[in-house]
Order: sequence, then C-alpha cells, then structure tokens
Amino acid sequence: MADVRRRQAGRPVTPVLNRERIAAAALELVTHDGTGKLTMVALSRRLGVAASALYNHIGSKAELTALLQDAVMGLVDVSALEDLLEGRGTLEAALAEWARSYREVFASYPTLIPLIATLPISGAPTTRRMYDAVAAALRHSGVPTPQVVSVIIAFESFLFGSAMDVHAPASIFTSQPGEADAPAFQLAVDSFTSTMAAPAEEVRPDQEGPARAPTERNPYADAPFELGLRALLEATRQLIPPAPRSARQ
Repeated sequence: MADVRRRQAGRPVTPVLNRERIAAAALELVTHDGTGKLTMVALSRRLGVAASALYNHIGSKAELTALLQDAVMGLVDVSALEDLLEGRGTLEAALAEWARSYREVFASYPTLIPLIATLPISGAPTTRRMYDAVAAALRHSGVPTPQVVSVIIAFESFLFGSAMDVHAPASIFTSQPGEADAPAFQLAVDSFTSTMAAPAEEVRPDQEGPARAPTERNPYADAPFELGLRALLEATRQLIPPAPRSARQ
C-alpha cells in the first residue's frame, strides 16, 4: 500500500509572504546596506524566497519604493493633528508633536532621507494620509489654503536636516589647534558647547519594528532643533489672519 503523507495542520514553517513582511524586510535591507542595494533580487534573498514570488505582491521597483515610503511614514504620529480636528488641543501643540515624531522616525532611518525627500507620494496611501492630516489641521486652524503646502515643505526641509543632525559628530564644528581663521565662530562654538554639554545617549525610538541604524545621539542636536521648531511654529501662526472684531467680542 502506498505511503500517503498527509499535510499536518498548524502554522506553516515559513511565514506567509505578504506586503507587510516585504515592507519590513525592505526597511531592514536599506538600514543595513543602504538604498542603493534595494533590488527585488536582494530583497528576495533576505526574505528567503524566489524573486518571482515578490512579483505576486509587488509589481515593480516603483511600487516597492512606495511601499517602503508608506512603511516609514506610517510610523509618524499624527494623532495630535487628528485630535485638533475634533476640537482638542492647539495647532502649535499638534504641529510640535507631529514634528518631533517625524524627526525621530527619520533619525532612526537616516539612510532613507535622500530617497523619501524626493519620492513622489502617488501610490503611497499611508503617506498621503499623513500629509492630509497635516493639511487638514492647518486649514482647520485658519492657515490660508495657498500657504498650506509651503508650510509643510518648510517643516519637512527643517525636519530632514534635523534628523541628520542627530547623527552628526559632536565635534563637527570644533577647530583643530592652530586654526585661527574663524575666531568669531569658534568663540560661539565654545560658548554653545559649554552651555549645551550633555552625555551622548543611544537613540531609542518609541516604535517597535525592524532594526534601526545603531548610533549614538549627538548631544548638541536637540536644543537647536527646539529653537528652529519654535521659529517655524511662530511663522505658521503669523500666517493665520486675525479673527474679525465681532468674533473676538
């Protein structure tokens, strides 16, 4: 009698391949190897599947990068912006919470900044919803519609740079002995570092997920970030037209 082997019930030995697992693997790949190594072949090797299996879920490299973009942008906290639309909180507090979350996410994935900063958002629904939350909160608070995109771009330009600064060496502005060609700047640097000195600490993102870039945090990055954030928040507030006199009475 032929030996008939029956499939055992239970979970499969190999995890089921889906878009979420592909996105997580892509994040790990670019974190460890850089965005230049993100190919369907490299990703399939990391997942332990044939490249053809990926095409059952991802139709092209462009679709893969959009999936990667959504995986990262989905980590940005927009809950304060959503609360604002429900009548809770202020625009300044909501934008500040969003901005701090945005910076921390990209400080965790700095190699993605050059890619994400220039990547179209078409085909990335999670990313589009993030931008929509920001735009809706700005309009809800009275920022003129023609100024909304300018505000978002101004914030993003600042946030991408601030995320990179998290990983800058603490001595980036330190002059070597004998260098005396920038005395005013060096005096300012010495004063800044003496007042801002703090021990380096490891970046510890709140979100769980794929491996982040291991690094130490620049101890001088946070205070300038908060200064720039306050300037952007004030500039945004200045865009809101004053309420009519009757509405203030």
